[in-house]
Amino acid sequence: MTLISRLGRRGRILLLLVSAVAVFGTAYAAYTARAADSAGNAAMQSAVAVQSRTMTKAISSTGKITPNHDLELTFDVAGKVRSVSAVTTQTVQEGEVLAEIVNSRQELAYSTATREYELAKIDSPARVVEEKELAWQLAKDEFEATVLKAPFAGTVADVKVEPGELVTTTTSVIRLIDSSRLYLEVSVDEVDIRHVEVGQQVAVTVDAHPDLSLQGTVVEIGIVPSESGDLVLFPVKVELKETDPRVRPGMSATAKITVDHVEDALAVPLDAVVEVDGSSVVSVVTADGVKPVPVETGISDGILIEIVSGLQKGDRILASNHQLYGRKPQPAEVVGPNMGGGRR
Repeated sequence: MTLISRLGRRGRILLLLVSAVAVFGTAYAAYTARAADSAGNAAMQSAVAVQSRTMTKAISSTGKITPNHDLELTFDVAGKVRSVSAVTTQTVQEGEVLAEIVNSRQELAYSTATREYELAKIDSPARVVEEKELAWQLAKDEFEATVLKAPFAGTVADVKVEPGELVTTTTSVIRLIDSSRLYLEVSVDEVDIRHVEVGQQVAVTVDAHPDLSLQGTVVEIGIVPSESGDLVLFPVKVELKETDPRVRPGMSATAKITVDHVEDALAVPLDAVVEVDGSSVVSVVTADGVKPVPVETGISDGILIEIVSGLQKGDRILASNHQLYGRKPQPAEVVGPNMGGGRR
């Protein structure tokens, strides 16, 4: 009698289950081996050579184009508008008359003060002469204030009053803009502001003309931040090195501030670097297989990352290192604490 015939019904079922598990285990082992070989082959096929190139790290932020001067002009005295000589879009020079108010009262006061001052200088005590001179100066200033002149050369953006209209010292009369120099004012997050410095180069693109690229320079970094939700933002002012008639104050634009620049940097794909036990690691392809090599990283442009030490030009590495380590690296893992490496 065979072993199977001697087993009862329960024993035969148990034996069948053990056999099935053994067969499944063998098949699963073969499958995982083929999968590992497939992943390894895929990783090997993604091998690239380490190359040297120019690396640039930049911070981007959007803002508005602003002119050199943008001023709402007002009269320093109240009265009725007598004339307005400025028209919208007119180019004016510094000191040019733009508008006047009726000045009969101021003219009379100035004439009277002038006469009294001249008489006092003939035979009056010094104290009286000083008082008359002060009265004359005040009358003169008020008389001259009835004429509104351009404080700088620029373009009349808006005329807001008409002859016969009553104005006060707070009434906006004319808006004058000086666009001889243009700026882009943006806001930079508190995390990135530490990398921004006066004098850094900036690439400016205008939303209305995406094909237009202008160069600029950081000229001012604010010290008082503003808050937007959970964000703390610092103002940064960029001066455009060149002007273009298509660019106008108020337009939206993007500043790409170059905060670091390295010539002849060894660069690898960002996905080639992973964090292993607190160290940045790259997988180097050798004749004997793949070898993990610790590296020191530098700057990153979001696609490539600089290798400061650990590799040489021409080394072949896995471009998709996460295939072997089972996860994709995050930019912060390779850029954060090691940003700039040991060069700075």
